Order: sequence, then structure tokens, then C-alpha cells
Amino acid sequence: MNKLFLPALLAALTMATPAAQASCHAALKARLPQSGTVIFGEMHGTKEIPAYFAACVREFVDRGETIRVFLEFDAADTEHTAQYLRGEIDEAALLSSRRWSGQDGRSSIAMLDLHRALKGREVVGFLPERGGAGSNAGMGEIFLRQRLASGYNLVLTGDDHARLRPGKDDGYVPFGQYIQARSNNVVSLRARYSGGTAWTCMPYCEASPMPRNVSALPLRQISFASKDKAFTGYFGVGAISASPPVVQK
Repeated sequence: MNKLFLPALLAALTMATPAAQASCHAALKARLPQSGTVIFGEMHGTKEIPAYFAACVREFVDRGETIRVFLEFDAADTEHTAQYLRGEIDEAALLSSRRWSGQDGRSSIAMLDLHRALKGREVVGFLPERGGAGSNAGMGEIFLRQRLASGYNLVLTGDDHARLRPGKDDGYVPFGQYIQARSNNVVSLRARYSGGTAWTCMPYCEASPMPRNVSALPLRQISFASKDKAFTGYFGVGAISASPPVVQK
């Protein structure tokens, strides 16, 4: 093979692989050069969104950034979870916590995979009420007490909480709006997906078909071209697939 041709071929093959698509870290670093908070608004109960979040966290860690991760679980369970992440208890002990007996997407197999990926990281639960969704203001107050003032706070929560302004029929201030009013450099991104399934409890807990939620966005790409004033931008995860609970009843 022509030696001059080989580097060009390798570059083309690299660009064609999913791993080489737009860097989450690069996109967010351009928006928040020094520090800040990034809220990833998700549809609970999918495989793809927690995996995307885990990959973003890994990018920040690999590039030497100071980070703290916030997940939507009971604040009272933060220390128990930290013991697992530090390697002090095993997975069976982690799953003995009451929060893993829930049947919605916050206790899914994909979320357990996310915990596995976050070993060695600092993770905070910010729900104020054990076993419940908690109030957005309560979530915000726990976050504000625990957030890094210098570094990056990476938050994964339901997209209703992630909003920077209420929906038309909402009678409350969402978590995203609450913390944006009280801290600097807050970015909120909503997951874009091209359809598929998610594990939902509306009212029965099961794998449910999910239509494409908004216009298409390339896989793994972050866009700040948002016309929805409730979000700063979007992140693309492609087609989604349901992730059932770790403990099924």
C-alpha cells in the first residue's frame, strides 16, 4: 500500500467509528471553560442515556478535570453508595439499599451499570425524601450544599427536573431553574432520541414504546442550537431501548 495513502485511510476509518464522534468534554469545555454545572435531562429507564452519561464522565476524568457526579437518588443513601464506589462493600451490599427495590428507571440495570462505571468517583444523591421524587427546591438545596465551587458538577436527572423554566402546565420551579437562579455557569441538556422503548411506570411498570421526542440529532453529538428556552441544548443518543429494574417484582 502507498505509504502516503495509509495515514489518510486510517484517519478516515477513525472518523467513521462512533468513538470518534464529537467529544462531550470538548463541547462542554468550550461552553464552560473553567467550571460549572451540566445537567443531563433524561428519560428514565433506558440503556443508552446512562451509558452516554458514563462516557461523558470518563472523558472529564481522562482529561484531568475536577468533577463531582450527582444522581437522582435519596440523599440519605449517598454514604452507602460511596462505600461501594470506594470498594468498601460489594455489589450485593450496594443493592441491599431500599432504593434499588424501586420499579422505575432510577433503579434500572443500566443505572447499576452506571454505578459500576463510576467506581472511584465522588457521587452524590440529591433527592430529599427517601423513596420519593422529592421537591425540586429540596433537590436544589441539597445540590447547592454539595456542589463544587471550582470544578464541574455533572448531574443526571429526569428531564422535567432539568428544565430551566416550567412547562406550560407546571405549577413549580424545576430543579434546573432553581439552581440556575442561585449559581453561575449552569447548562441544561435534554436527551434527543430517535424512538425505541423505555422502562416506564405510567401507570404500569413495563417496556413502553417511545416515539422520537424531537428532531434528529447525530449520535453522541451535543448541540446548543436550542429553540426550547427550557434547555440550553441537546445531546443525541440515537434509538433507545428499555432497561428494566435490577430487582423485578
